[in-house]
Amino acid sequence: MKPNRMWLVLVALTLVVAACGRSETTQPVDESITVVTEPLADSDAAGSETTVAAESGTEDAETTDTTEAQAAETSEEEETIELVIWADETRANVIQEIGTAFQEATGVGVVIQTTELSEIRSQIQVAAPAGEGPDIFVGSGEWTGELVANELIAPVDLDSRATEFETVALEMFSLDGTLFALPYSTETIAMYYNADLVTDVPTTMDEVALACQELPAIENCIGLPGGGTVADAFHNFPFIASQGGGIFAYDRSTGYDGSTVQLDSSETIAGVQTLAALVDEGIVRSVDYEAAKALFYEQKQPFWITGPWELGPLNDSDLNWGVTTIPRVDGTTPPPLVGGLGFFVSAHAEHAVIAETFLLDYVATQETMQALFEADPRPPAHKPTLAATSSDPAQAVFAASAATGLPRPNIPEMSSVWGPLGVNLLGVRNGEISPADAMTNAQEAIETALSG
Repeated sequence: MKPNRMWLVLVALTLVVAACGRSETTQPVDESITVVTEPLADSDAAGSETTVAAESGTEDAETTDTTEAQAAETSEEEETIELVIWADETRANVIQEIGTAFQEATGVGVVIQTTELSEIRSQIQVAAPAGEGPDIFVGSGEWTGELVANELIAPVDLDSRATEFETVALEMFSLDGTLFALPYSTETIAMYYNADLVTDVPTTMDEVALACQELPAIENCIGLPGGGTVADAFHNFPFIASQGGGIFAYDRSTGYDGSTVQLDSSETIAGVQTLAALVDEGIVRSVDYEAAKALFYEQKQPFWITGPWELGPLNDSDLNWGVTTIPRVDGTTPPPLVGGLGFFVSAHAEHAVIAETFLLDYVATQETMQALFEADPRPPAHKPTLAATSSDPAQAVFAASAATGLPRPNIPEMSSVWGPLGVNLLGVRNGEISPADAMTNAQEAIETALSG
């Protein structure tokens, strides 16, 4: 542990111990790591904690005279300080191991409570303001704006160590130039291909079209979700931004400006026109996610644009496949949206200084980041760990794709975007509306929602 951080922890511990010395006698707390493997119940989300009381025998009459002496002695005992961490089961198993080392070095216990990752966002809204939530919790970058607006998370200061992390990973957890989490993974989309059907991996959309022209037996060329009857703005975003457009105005130093919607800009409309042209040429059929997946597995579609969550099933299949970054359009790589996971510090954390020390000195290490990667293979946000995992060609491609992308908007205004944008892009995919009309409709619907 760095000397300056050890000093901060020692000061924090001293203050707590001093306060405890004046408190009533309590039963000593079990210092071992506690892992709660079942999902948090409603009462847990509100902050209740299950404890096991030590058995106490019947007080012998002979000890009555020594009560005052015992009280004086035990009042001076140190109370065990504990960090409470919320995580899903996959990441909890890794945190359990480093929690042991942290406790041995500092005397601070680590209590890990597990729940589904998708449930943490709603549970923290109830537990944290009541002072019953965790000190640290795992979450997605896109939660950042909402959590900041509700005063639920605190800034995390990486100082000079920020250079150890991928820029886009820092951006997706930042708001107005302030970082609010320790990032640990990135996640975006790329293009899978059937290596039995495709001999030369295309690098441009024109090369994709030529490759498909030589495969007359296929039913679709590029499987891109967001067609059929299921809207999907996320998978189609690279085309929205392919000519310099986007959803909101974006500045890398300050983030997204939720007051400036730019879907009806000429750049955004030009990007959607690129998508419409691929639809008109028969390169992209109007398929939803499941249809695109089925056609790829049936070898009736040589290309499929989606994310690393499909690596496991593909590795388990008999397909001869590969993955590459999204092909260039007019000399530019269409930037995908990049999401990811990180560790937030609660604004209501009882031991905020100790929590940040745990993150920076025990989580932000190559050993821990490697263990997190092995538990759930996602491209690491930690550069040294990313370099160490680059021997996996698929992970290297998804990391490269993330490096060309834009952070998934993490501002609260984004909740008004997905519906109108997805529906209007679906209309383009189905040939029912022009790109200009679609983006104008989406712009107006979003501005109405934001003003209301």
